[in-house]
Amino acid sequence: MILLASRKLRVESFATRHVPALRAFNERLAAGGADWRFPEEPTPEWLPRVAGSEVFQELFVLVEGDEVRGAYVLKRQPVALRGEVRQIGNLYMPLSEGTINRAYSLVGARLFSDAMQREPLLFALGMGGGNTQVTGLVRALGWPVYPVPFFFKVVNANRFLRQIRYLRTSRLRSRLLDLAAFSGIGWAVAAAAGTVLTRRPRGVGDLRAEEVERFGEWTDDLWHSCAGAYSFAAVRTAEVLNRVHPPHRKGLSRLKVTRAGRAIGFAVLQDEQSLASETLGQMRVGTVVDVLAKPEDAEAVMWLAAQTLEKRRVDLLISNQSHPAWGSALRRAGFIEGPTNCVFAASRQLADLIKAVDPQGRELHLNRGDGDWPWGINLRTTGSNP
Repeated sequence: MILLASRKLRVESFATRHVPALRAFNERLAAGGADWRFPEEPTPEWLPRVAGSEVFQELFVLVEGDEVRGAYVLKRQPVALRGEVRQIGNLYMPLSEGTINRAYSLVGARLFSDAMQREPLLFALGMGGGNTQVTGLVRALGWPVYPVPFFFKVVNANRFLRQIRYLRTSRLRSRLLDLAAFSGIGWAVAAAAGTVLTRRPRGVGDLRAEEVERFGEWTDDLWHSCAGAYSFAAVRTAEVLNRVHPPHRKGLSRLKVTRAGRAIGFAVLQDEQSLASETLGQMRVGTVVDVLAKPEDAEAVMWLAAQTLEKRRVDLLISNQSHPAWGSALRRAGFIEGPTNCVFAASRQLADLIKAVDPQGRELHLNRGDGDWPWGINLRTTGSNP
């Protein structure tokens, strides 16, 4: 094995001249059984750099001669630390030749090192959970790692029981689940659970949910009223949200929640037929992608978000939420917490800033809207986790 230190490697901004080598890199990863491929166009489909916007993506490749050996995406964005706005970086899609060739086993560390040089205030989100190679790497770098809890609610029990591959791990289990679906036991249990677990929020008569095409000025007022309630939260002004969740994005909808005519929160929802997922099978899945409200209004916003998705006849509802108020809101909307494959890791410099305003790390506001969802899922080459 040739040691990485002896190789002439350099990281460059992804450009048109790299495209053939990048495609060959993706082909090698796919042949080696890798789950992901890197975008093959230098200009990002989602969040390209535009004048006047603080939120954009930069794509980088690690090259050896004329070959690409690694790549990553750096999303630039503003976040608020207890209301104080800082510009930071979000690293995702770190792909390395080392996953299929041990001679390049240190490429992953080189990618993270390069990203930290470009932006010391750096975080990563998702990463497949707490036991993956990427998570092991950030732990080795001394980054604190926080789980982002996963919640689900079964709406169509028969469809869920017949499709949920996460539970259908043996022939016996599959037969028992099919029996539960055929006999109606599963439907009865799900209906009872929904009745027992779901709690209507107070003052429901004053609440309204309105689907809007894009985020307007009301969003800025909402953001400024909420920012200080969280120790860490990505800026969610109208300009940022219309970039991150653009009006033309297929499958996404935006819910404006009001109480007695005053905006108290929003939810970004996704409703689509899942692909042949390695855990979900084929179900119509409703995802609460992104939310914002004061913690005391989380219950009202989540209840209306869940109600909206259930009316669309989805089979399953899912969401990842880090803040305890949003976790409580999900439980009161009838959700159950399950095993998560999403974690938040912060560079030591960023972690120090978070610790200064939130020593226990309990008031972070993170969800799927803070990562590359749903853009990134299109780069998966195999079935995806929920």
